[in-house]
Amino acid sequence: MGGAPRVNQRLPLALNLGGRRVLVVGAGRVAARKLGPLMRAGACIEVVAPALSAEVEEKLAAGHLIAHRRPFESDDLDGAWLVYALTDSPALNARVAALCEERGIWCLAGGDSQRSPVWSLAHRRRGDQLVAVSGGGNPRRALALLERITSELGWNKK
Repeated sequence: MGGAPRVNQRLPLALNLGGRRVLVVGAGRVAARKLGPLMRAGACIEVVAPALSAEVEEKLAAGHLIAHRRPFESDDLDGAWLVYALTDSPALNARVAALCEERGIWCLAGGDSQRSPVWSLAHRRRGDQLVAVSGGGNPRRALALLERITSELGWNKK
């Protein structure tokens, strides 16, 4: 705005997904891993993918999500508040992210964290407390930092 330079810094936020439509494009290993936190957050999850992994099939059978077994179509974005583009195709992930950008929809695009407009932070919850950590786009670094922080807090003790 106003000709100001675009700063490439991330702003951490905690999103209330309760009752909000979240679209997950792709249904492989990474998509399956993201479903648990979305379910716990109360999101209304829809998955679009030609085939579903066994983990996604289990969540579908348990009634935790709606699935469409077909390729992604731009109309799938209608009504979505947040989109996860988690296919094994970088080109498709980029296309989904670009369409979301045009429509003003939050989008986490897998496979290229530096270009993705949204990052998922490594996090751990204890009651109403939440610790979330960014590893600068590196999930392994984020998890290592999270382990160190929560260990220091005494949260990792059984």
